[in-house]
Amino acid sequence: MHVVDSKGAIIGNVRDLAVSIGGKEVLLIVGTKAGGEIEIHWEDVNSIEDVILLSRPGDMIGEKPGPPLPQTITCSSCGATLPAHAKFCAKCGSKVR
Repeated sequence: MHVVDSKGAIIGNVRDLAVSIGGKEVLLIVGTKAGGEIEIHWEDVNSIEDVILLSRPGDMIGEKPGPPLPQTITCSSCGATLPAHAKFCAKCGSKVR
C-alpha cells in the first residue's frame, strides 16, 4: 500500500507493521523509493483508505516536535528585550540579525 505525505508526495510502500510489547507503540515500516526503510509512528498517520495519508510532510516524518521557538530575543548592544522576529533594536537601532 502506498504511503503519501501531507503534500501529496509518495513516500514509499508499507512493508511491515511493528507493535511493541503491550501495544503501547505502533510503527509502520515503509520501504522508500530510494531503497531504504523508515519507521513511521502511528501518530503521524492521518487516514487509511486506498493509500495511507500522513499528517506531516515527508521531510518531517519520524521527527518529534522540537522545543518551541523563543518569543523574545535580547539586543547584544544594549540588552533590550525585543520580539523574536526583530531585525533591528527598537531602543538603540543596532542590527540584531
